[in-house]
Amino acid sequence: MVEQNDDHHNHDHQDEHRESSSHSSIVAKKRQDAHNEKLKVAITSIVASAGLAIFKIIIGFSTNSLGILSEAFHSGLDVMAALMTLYAIRMVMRPPDLKYTYGYAKVESVSSLSEIILLFAVAGWIFYEGVERIFFKSIQPEITIFSFIIMFVSIGIDFGRSRVLYRTARKYGSQALEADALHFKTDMITSSIVIVGLLFVFLFHIPKADAYAAIIVAGMIIYTSLGLGRRTLDVLLDKAPKGAYQRVLEAVSGLDGVDKAHDIRIRKMGSETFVDMHIEVPRTSTHDKAHKVATSVEEKVRGVLPASDVLVHVDATESASETITDRIRLVAAETEGIKNVHSIYLSKITPTSRSRESTKEEVTNPDLNNNLSDLRGIKRGSILHVYLDVQMDRDLDLKTAHGIIDSFEIRLKEVVPELRDITTHMETETSEYVSMGTEKKPAIAYLERIRNAALSIPGVVDCKDIGVVYVNDEQHITLSIRIKSTPEKTIKTIEDAHRLATSVQNLVIRQTGASRVIVHTEPD
Repeated sequence: MVEQNDDHHNHDHQDEHRESSSHSSIVAKKRQDAHNEKLKVAITSIVASAGLAIFKIIIGFSTNSLGILSEAFHSGLDVMAALMTLYAIRMVMRPPDLKYTYGYAKVESVSSLSEIILLFAVAGWIFYEGVERIFFKSIQPEITIFSFIIMFVSIGIDFGRSRVLYRTARKYGSQALEADALHFKTDMITSSIVIVGLLFVFLFHIPKADAYAAIIVAGMIIYTSLGLGRRTLDVLLDKAPKGAYQRVLEAVSGLDGVDKAHDIRIRKMGSETFVDMHIEVPRTSTHDKAHKVATSVEEKVRGVLPASDVLVHVDATESASETITDRIRLVAAETEGIKNVHSIYLSKITPTSRSRESTKEEVTNPDLNNNLSDLRGIKRGSILHVYLDVQMDRDLDLKTAHGIIDSFEIRLKEVVPELRDITTHMETETSEYVSMGTEKKPAIAYLERIRNAALSIPGVVDCKDIGVVYVNDEQHITLSIRIKSTPEKTIKTIEDAHRLATSVQNLVIRQTGASRVIVHTEPD
């Protein structure tokens, strides 16, 4: 019999709770550090965009250059976009509440989508104005040295900002910062195109080159915005990250205790990935074991998807390794009124007669050795007889108890069709108070009789620690035997030792009339 140490069990749960709290603290600190860094980058971006927008507007209007004006409006929108990014970053740090139980991480994606819409609006205006100047208006840009200076300064600033923003965005998975970085990367290209247009106007006196450059800028804005827009919509529509499903499935497949994983759902919210999944575990597993299996699955998933929030739902299912006695215990556990079943024995019934065969391979006591190999003599389709003890509440009246047993037996035959005969022995659940016995010192001759009975069994070389306990009107005997292999008896396995102990047990019961004999075995 295996006893569970409650103190050890409680310590395990306390250690698990401490580990969980420590993990939560580390995650919270990382989130705060990420927030501070993203905030710093966003504020720097706002200041730079505002300065560039002001200077571009001044020079654009003074020179009447559509290319520079398009860049000025682009920078002005960058300021608005950066402000939205700043707001999104602050919102993301708000903890989940009753209305938004997953938190506010998707605000970043909404902010990113808003920036993309603004970019399309700017591109549309630039394209419209460019077409007007090419086909319907005659406007002569006045190019000065300041036109080139502001554009080169803009490229330098945008280069530095885009590198910092991309690095921070990739580090923390921030779509809002990635949108900003894309803005400034696009700004570098568009500024270069504007410079080329200004050179054509200044060197070759082609005034429409400025408008053509502006239209190219509008096209570049639309092209780059489409890519970011697709990624943003993927997040808003809960698209699983590429390859994530297969990585999660491979990580948990074959994990000890997991028969199958299914209904895996993965979605991205900001820098965090949420994973919901079902796992199938043998229904014979204890609640504690199933919980440990689920915890192992969570750790495996976090190993392939860092910074992920994992929710595992455990489904108890029939397992291929499930024995007949497992199914008997499961039916008993589901039957209201039955506390426990034990001393389960199975025997085969010959199909040609009602006689029952009871050979060593065909009779099993799973309480003492519950292993699939115990049932090697019992194949699916065999006709079986089961006899077992059923523990019930001592306050039940006999008629009610018998009705419960009848329901139990009917259900048992449905679940285990191999069973033809069922014999149940009803007994009351033994409480700690009722089971408290009184130990008495018997006569030396009585102890010698017990000792000699044990030593008469081949393979027993010593018998000691004999105790006699009286529980109510019953006599219980406990003893320890030391065993070793002999020419008559080979003892190698637990099963061999159990059979030897059972022989001692039966002999002592016959010679003493004791109600119960507990035999502890020790190797020589």
